[in-house]
Amino acid sequence: MITKPDSPPPFLVQGIRRKRHVLPATWMRAGTSKGLFIHRKYLPSQQELWSPWILAAMGSRNGDPRQLNGIGGATSTTSKVAIVSPSETPGIDVEYTFAQVAVGKQKVDYSGNCGNIASGVGPFAVEEGIVKAKPGQNSIDVRILNTNTGRVLVETVAVDEDGLLLEQGNYQMAGVSDPGAEIKVAFVDPAGSMTGKLFPTGRTEDTITVEDPTALERPFSVQATLIDAANPFVIVDAQTLPSTFVQGSEEWLETIEDIRREGAVMMGLANSVEEAALTRGTPKIMMVSSPNTLDGHGKVGSTPDISVLSMSMGQIHPSVQLTGAVCLAGASCIEGTVAHKHCRSVELLDRFGVQPTKQVSQSPKTIMIGHRSGQIPVGVHLQDQGALERCIVSRTARRLFEGNVLFYA
Repeated sequence: MITKPDSPPPFLVQGIRRKRHVLPATWMRAGTSKGLFIHRKYLPSQQELWSPWILAAMGSRNGDPRQLNGIGGATSTTSKVAIVSPSETPGIDVEYTFAQVAVGKQKVDYSGNCGNIASGVGPFAVEEGIVKAKPGQNSIDVRILNTNTGRVLVETVAVDEDGLLLEQGNYQMAGVSDPGAEIKVAFVDPAGSMTGKLFPTGRTEDTITVEDPTALERPFSVQATLIDAANPFVIVDAQTLPSTFVQGSEEWLETIEDIRREGAVMMGLANSVEEAALTRGTPKIMMVSSPNTLDGHGKVGSTPDISVLSMSMGQIHPSVQLTGAVCLAGASCIEGTVAHKHCRSVELLDRFGVQPTKQVSQSPKTIMIGHRSGQIPVGVHLQDQGALERCIVSRTARRLFEGNVLFYA
């Protein structure tokens, strides 16, 4: 547990008397992301004053793309911050605010949640003594309110006989080389985190039209599901993307961003594509397709139920956001979505007459999502009316270092 030291005296820098700030913090890997975890009490009392501190601490002040004057990792998945505090709300243990710090731009985005960083909030709260296990417990449920979305997460964290956090374990998650103690993250009632609706347009599938005469195949249209569960996402049917550009090329990235901006307007998150361009963190966007469903012998192989290529702040994500997995798994279980169309459990029946390994029509169910780094299972609980009750994913997390971040702001 870290304590706040006395602040040092001001320093003279280039003729300007500037104060060096000392910010007690912890650097953690949480899921497939890394971020700075800070007690809210160490930041200015008003949230609108946080950004200059966060930008300076992470190294994005002045828009440095390498974040050399800070501790950020110069990628979207390693430039994140969690601000944590005890909660006075009945039934809630911890309140957590997520900040996505732009790389190469002087901007902090508070518009949505990050599920991977969120998976570190429970362990952080236990190690910092914000929540305490009772003697004899081998796990503790930490109820977390994400202030960005107003949604609740329940994290089940392993502890030893003395109530101390257990980081070491045998759970192996895709995208992380070492196993660790399993952290179960339940997104409770995740629908409508920012828009108030699971499907903001009122439809399970939409046509998104991009009109821009500068590209060869434009205007063009794609089929997509616009869904808001834990975070707003544009889920695009990859088969409907224009084939003009090579995946990952500058033109391809611009095309995906154009689709995201149009989706933002359709979801009511922006009044224009110009306004949507100002907030790259929400909605997020992913492309989905059917995985290979048969092996070389014509039998069902150990393939995921659905494949995804997700984007993060304009670049291809190395795996998939945890909130993206929640959206995709939920959509896969609801008829009429582009995800449901590509879900293997449905496709096997339609194309091959093969009995699926999982019944999509029953709840709870598990959807296995394939991404660039492996696979992630998501447990989906639906209510009788088909509404999303909760989605459960497993992560690991561990503390990498603790101490003080020194910066000028």
